Amino acid sequence: MFESILGMKSKRIEVATRGSGAAPGSTFTETVYGDDAMRVFYGTPTGLAFTSKVLTAKWLSNLYGAYNDSGASKHKIEEFVSMLGIDIAECEKDISEYASFNDFFARKLKPEMRPLAKAPQAIASPGDGRLLVFPKLDETTLAYVKWAPLKLSELFNKNQSLVERFRDGACAVLRLCPADYHRFHFPVAGKVGITKTVPGLLHSVSPYALEQKIPVYCMNKRTLCEIESDEFGKVLMMEVGALFVGSIVQTYRAGMHVQKGDEKGYFKFGGSTSILFFEKGAMRFDDDLVANASKGLETYVKMGEHIGTLASAP
Repeated sequence: MFESILGMKSKRIEVATRGSGAAPGSTFTETVYGDDAMRVFYGTPTGLAFTSKVLTAKWLSNLYGAYNDSGASKHKIEEFVSMLGIDIAECEKDISEYASFNDFFARKLKPEMRPLAKAPQAIASPGDGRLLVFPKLDETTLAYVKWAPLKLSELFNKNQSLVERFRDGACAVLRLCPADYHRFHFPVAGKVGITKTVPGLLHSVSPYALEQKIPVYCMNKRTLCEIESDEFGKVLMMEVGALFVGSIVQTYRAGMHVQKGDEKGYFKFGGSTSILFFEKGAMRFDDDLVANASKGLETYVKMGEHIGTLASAP
């Protein structure tokens, strides 16, 4: 009866692993934070209507964000760590030193916890999360069988110059879960422009929402920022807000030349997404990422990991 009320069963989200300690073809089942709530919010027409009209509103995000910024939310940290199995040994500070839940959520890590792919021809993951790669866009459309097709013109807020620049290019979508490290970094070195904000709603970016064919990334609040790279040409970074995540904080200075791995900013509470766009023929993704994506699998990566290389590199 409980399942019939919710409208869908708990989703088994399989994510591919990589690295020297991972067996070929190995996967793990993702722990979905707030699984029951996601089934209510996106599993029935009534739940979806309520979510779209009420829960995605900016005022609610602001209210919930204010609570998570306050000292009153500090008590949530230990339960959150325990529930999601977060490795606090990676954190820059002791768990007792965080002043609020959001202070912990946007935690910095010890630098040695995220080694960087330093070679000039290497592209580094901008953050921790589940990576889905698109080696070649369908002209000006980001298409994936489990999602609603996403038109670049809508993603880029009708900026035709960006659409033409990244036509037939490559794309990487990094989906963050609440347990993940929530700071994002530059994947390549170069001169970085300003970050422009596109106003929007705050739908969840979880598979529960994406697989309802809701064009979440085109509807949600998001940011756009171009990097002018000597090796890779123009690279576009996009950060997407999510349910209860209205705050995307930028910590870099526009107009500066940044190094690969430098911090760009961070998300406050919630699951969020970083998206990268590369020009046609500029780069190629690692073979394992492409193979996993062809099977409909995201791959778990960490910030700084090698995810691609210059197209002309051996």
